[in-house]
Amino acid sequence: MCTGVWPVFQSLITQLKLISSYPALPNLMQAEIIAIGSELTCGSKLDTNSQWLSRELESLGWTVSRHTTLSDDMNAIVNEFRAAAGRARVVLITGGLGPTLDDITRDALAEAFRQPLVRDAESLQQIEALFVARGKVMPERNHRQADRPEKSQALPNSCGTAPGILMRVESSTGHSCLLAAMPGVPAEMRPMYERQIQPHLLDSSMVMCRRVIRTFGYGESEAERLLGDLTARGRNPEVGITASEAVISLWVTARATSKDAAEVMCEDTMRLIRECLGETVYAEGNAELHEVVAELLTNRRLRIGLMEGSTTGGLMALWMTEHLALSAVVQEARVITGRWNQSAITSADSNSHAVADASEWPAIAARVARDVLQNQSVDYLLLSSPHEDVASESGVTLRRGSVAIAGPDMFQIFDTTMSGNLAIFRQRAARTALNRLRLFLTAK
Repeated sequence: MCTGVWPVFQSLITQLKLISSYPALPNLMQAEIIAIGSELTCGSKLDTNSQWLSRELESLGWTVSRHTTLSDDMNAIVNEFRAAAGRARVVLITGGLGPTLDDITRDALAEAFRQPLVRDAESLQQIEALFVARGKVMPERNHRQADRPEKSQALPNSCGTAPGILMRVESSTGHSCLLAAMPGVPAEMRPMYERQIQPHLLDSSMVMCRRVIRTFGYGESEAERLLGDLTARGRNPEVGITASEAVISLWVTARATSKDAAEVMCEDTMRLIRECLGETVYAEGNAELHEVVAELLTNRRLRIGLMEGSTTGGLMALWMTEHLALSAVVQEARVITGRWNQSAITSADSNSHAVADASEWPAIAARVARDVLQNQSVDYLLLSSPHEDVASESGVTLRRGSVAIAGPDMFQIFDTTMSGNLAIFRQRAARTALNRLRLFLTAK
């Protein structure tokens, strides 16, 4: 792990050497996505198109630098089209190609790039044929769907009545920009992109390699501090940090002119991350922490028991019984509500170990662990305490709780007190217990 001044300094020197040997991320690869529709800006519909298109573009080596969502406002749309064409080499647009008066994407494209609208005869025939096939008469207002800017190309829509528009313009900054407008309906947009737009984007000259490292133990800001310049914007490979349910994920994205070069760059950065974050790294890819722990237990032919108070509230049992491969390592799982007592846990007659609050829990947890390990077919036991909310002097409510792991001649307890949401508190506590077991098993 990168601790101390000299190791951190050495790591930074290594990072700088690697960065200087990698190709810079070219501005030629910048793309933007614009979603149009007042139904999106008012919140009545969710924009899933931009997310899907971003993934598609990134897989081809393009860098999506901006998502923009606009209401059906002509001036705003015209201004954004011009600005986006000046910033990016590719601009993908969804929505606003329907037959109604508020569908103004085609009009805005014509005005933004000073071209008259013309009616595309082939598009009009296709729209008419679609209505005939449906046994309906085409309304007059659908004729406008065949309009396009004069110097653009119409894109046939095999799934609906709204043709797309493809046009290349010279921006005010002197570069060429490809703009593609597609219907907002995903079932129409996706086939149009895949069949008619994607082929124009394959000459990006860049190959992307993306990998992810999962960590537990550091907060987001502390992880970024330890990583130093690895998370600097504009770096290639790019390292992005996301925090979700107490897990810190590091997304490494390398771009190069060949697959082999991109993979080497990606692995170099992954190695630096592992060096800096050390034992907090528990997996690469999509593996969850409880899956990693289950695999360790399976490989060692070990079984665990779970005794959970309200600090984890049964969350460990929930995760460890998601499917048969996981639940096979769990001998027994219990959620203890309210007061802990040994009779409730071990089915003994004695009720002499009653616990009134979380502060008394460590002593009884140790006795319960000893009894369970002696009397049941369990190699390790994970426990969590009752929790209690305590107001601090500053007025912040702290949730106090603990977790413990127990095994042959071993009992360790860990404080999980924190402020904030109960769900996050439980996720962090449950992962603390599982992670401590992971570290103990891997150290053996």
